Amino acid sequence: MPAPAVPPSVWLTLPDGQEVRARLHARRWTPAGWRYRVSVPLWSVTADQYVEPVEYTVWVPAGGDEYVRPVDGQDYGAVPIEERPPSHPYLAPPPPGVEQRWAWTAERSRGTGGMVLHEHGCGRAPADGPELSLDEAVTAYARPGARACGECAAAEVLDRL
Repeated sequence: MPAPAVPPSVWLTLPDGQEVRARLHARRWTPAGWRYRVSVPLWSVTADQYVEPVEYTVWVPAGGDEYVRPVDGQDYGAVPIEERPPSHPYLAPPPPGVEQRWAWTAERSRGTGGMVLHEHGCGRAPADGPELSLDEAVTAYARPGARACGECAAAEVLDRL
């Protein structure tokens, strides 16, 4: 099914409680439940100090009205459902008898104020770092300044979710 020419509008609730109109581009099933890929048009300053319009896109959890609500009169039937590619062992179902942990470790990045996310058991992860669920890791990864470790599969997995 082809994606609609203009993605339908949704109401997106921002972290401070404001509601803004956004566009719904895709849906995806993850181990933590459904996610919606939405975009919001905002202003951005270029390196030359000019202001230009940009569109910020993020995957948000679906379900309930906490993040996304439908807009009356919009048709969501043509919004594509994206499938997670099974190219990485962490994205495919585990073999029978093998326990798969969807756990992540967060590390505060010095100097940048951001966070580095590691898969559970990564040798570069701090031993005392907090353990995050997949949902918590995806949320943390969407924050400004956050990045995934380049030594483990964190980027491979989190970039796809």
